[in-house]
Amino acid sequence: MNNKTETNELIKNFKELKSRIRKIKRSPKIGEIYKIYSEQQELTIRRTTLERQNKVYILYIAPIESFRADDLELLYIQEHLLKKLFIEKKYTTLLYTTRLLVTLLDFAKACNLISSNPLKEIYTLPIIKKSQSEMNRLLVHRPTLSFENLRYELMQVIKTFKNTSVKRQLLLEISLRTILRPREVCSLKIDDLNLSEHILIVRNTKTLIVFKIPTSERLEKIILKSYNEFGSKTSRFVFSGSRNKNSSLSPQTLNRALKDLGFKNKLCAHGIRSVASNYFSSHVDQIHPYVAEAMLQHSVGTKVSRAYRRDDYFNERVKASKLWNDFLDGIYRQLKLM
Repeated sequence: MNNKTETNELIKNFKELKSRIRKIKRSPKIGEIYKIYSEQQELTIRRTTLERQNKVYILYIAPIESFRADDLELLYIQEHLLKKLFIEKKYTTLLYTTRLLVTLLDFAKACNLISSNPLKEIYTLPIIKKSQSEMNRLLVHRPTLSFENLRYELMQVIKTFKNTSVKRQLLLEISLRTILRPREVCSLKIDDLNLSEHILIVRNTKTLIVFKIPTSERLEKIILKSYNEFGSKTSRFVFSGSRNKNSSLSPQTLNRALKDLGFKNKLCAHGIRSVASNYFSSHVDQIHPYVAEAMLQHSVGTKVSRAYRRDDYFNERVKASKLWNDFLDGIYRQLKLM
């Protein structure tokens, strides 16, 4: 009976969708297409991704939502949507906006609302190619510590942080021990620290809905200390916002600290992940490259190989995490910070 009810509900929803598509077919405006597109996406993508997509749409695509999808022209899009972002050097946003717009029109074509995507050649525009080049350059040149003097240079960073606030010291150490992205570190909540199973659950990361990190005694200790001294008792963030105590700390906080302490162009918050990656690559006899990439939440191999290999390597990550934390413990003990 339940299966029959579900089937009837699916048929009903499909008929409603077809009816909505039929209504806008005569005049397939961008805004109407996006409503249907985003509703369909709610079934398949993470909430944080959908929120980011909606934000980009509202800020950069909504000005043309009354335009017909089949009337858009490449040069018009360049002049009225992309040029301002290019001048402001918002290359990542420019490319994201372009990709969303092209995908939206591909969706319209799949729904038979338009016969072809008028923006299919948009990636040949010089403004797009230049943005891709600049974004790749920025990604490649995110400052991090040198491979050859990794331990010494990391020790200098930790030593310099001894002379700054306790909050900054804790933020740096948690970033080092979890090797999460800055936004993910600042989004940590105390309720996601499981002391009985010795794991930290990170939710809605850039690549995963749920990511489990094996914890050490030291990591658990500093997370608890951070929450007790700088956390929010209502929103439960480990680090609360500087202005709004119920919000999370700004992801740029560690970058500002590194800049203030003289590490501009030497190390950025995201570069800490490269520090760990360099350490893993120098211990390939103990840490398999797949495990190292899993520690960083990176995808490895082709789509086909990933389809067959679905393990998150948690047991192996426990061992790799111990090696990494032992390495950090050695530095912190030498500096008499443990």
